[in-house]
Amino acid sequence: MKYRVSNRTETSVTSRITKNSAALLAGAGALCLAALLSALALVGRAQSPNQLSNQVGVQAATPPPAERPLPPDAPARPYKRLVGPETLNPGDYPAHFPYPDEYDSVAAAPEVHHLRYVDANVRFVEVAYFPGIHGQMHGHPFPSVFVVDAPTPHVYNLLLDPENAIHISSGKPPQGAQFPFCKTMNPQSPHSESNPDTFPDHFYRLEFLRVDGAGIADHWKEWYPNMLNPLFTVKDSAPAKNAKPFSSVWPWPIAYDSPAAAPNNNKVLYEDDHVRLVEVTIRPGETEPMEGVPYPSVQAYDTFPGAGVEERPLDPKTPSAETTAGHAGPPSGFDLPTCEAMAPQPPHQVRNTGKSPIHYYRIEYKRIDGDGLKIHWREWYPWMATLTDVYRDHPYASNFH
Repeated sequence: MKYRVSNRTETSVTSRITKNSAALLAGAGALCLAALLSALALVGRAQSPNQLSNQVGVQAATPPPAERPLPPDAPARPYKRLVGPETLNPGDYPAHFPYPDEYDSVAAAPEVHHLRYVDANVRFVEVAYFPGIHGQMHGHPFPSVFVVDAPTPHVYNLLLDPENAIHISSGKPPQGAQFPFCKTMNPQSPHSESNPDTFPDHFYRLEFLRVDGAGIADHWKEWYPNMLNPLFTVKDSAPAKNAKPFSSVWPWPIAYDSPAAAPNNNKVLYEDDHVRLVEVTIRPGETEPMEGVPYPSVQAYDTFPGAGVEERPLDPKTPSAETTAGHAGPPSGFDLPTCEAMAPQPPHQVRNTGKSPIHYYRIEYKRIDGDGLKIHWREWYPWMATLTDVYRDHPYASNFH
């Protein structure tokens, strides 16, 4: 099946964000609103209908998941159904998104979906259902990889179309760890999540505006012209013998950290004090410098494993992080995307002897929230605390019912 992502109607979507967010953030959240509007404008600029076509396989549907019993104050069906242009990923569910553009999460539910990065290929969204929120009805037009590093509170969901079941595949954390772990999901039909618990439902989702699949072998020069740019001159890191280890978990000098040690192959797309989003590229015939990953991470793939990968560790006696990784296959019935959660990766060197690039994304956790989120979420995420307090004092009605 094919699906296409084209330019959104930026004015109408921005208008809805403005109305919803202004009500929520009046007085206290002007900065958050400004950042969100700026990010939305970036979405409109980044998407191109000629770039964003692809092939995705889909098989049989899965039954709808059981929903939790709803408390008395939960929004009730039926929801008012939006009408409007359907250009983001038109076509039949479950491989496509047969809903108006205004159901897109960053437009319909900006109070919980915070756009951190977007380009023509991916969109990185931080999701935070803060305590007390009755989320707005929204959907996710693109297949995605979820990355999670904290417990899930007791939340409940209402589906706009219960017959449009979510297709999902869940993975485990790295062996011996509780977090992080990852899930894969098809485009998600509109739903509304509410969180009556005492701590946030907080995670990230990397959305693939185009699933490269096998097409990368023939189209990589067209899809990723930056891969043809001249490379930096880089020598293998040679840390001083007395260089300090980065941490007790990753006992190597920070000079081996992948973006610094191998800048031609590891591009930081987004970074804050919690996570780092890195695009990984190894061109055909290229050998990357010796590099490693000092943080637990999730690797997200929208291509199939290629032939011709050779790996050389810095220390052959050090086990590879891949041996203990938690893998999640594609969403049920689909071919892609996939993901795997990994412990910090020891320094290693990869050579691509194949004819197409090795290309994927890595979400690195500089801090694993874990159970600490229940206690420290206001400290770690002051913007989320502000949203919670404003919403508590000035709640507004759910948008589509």
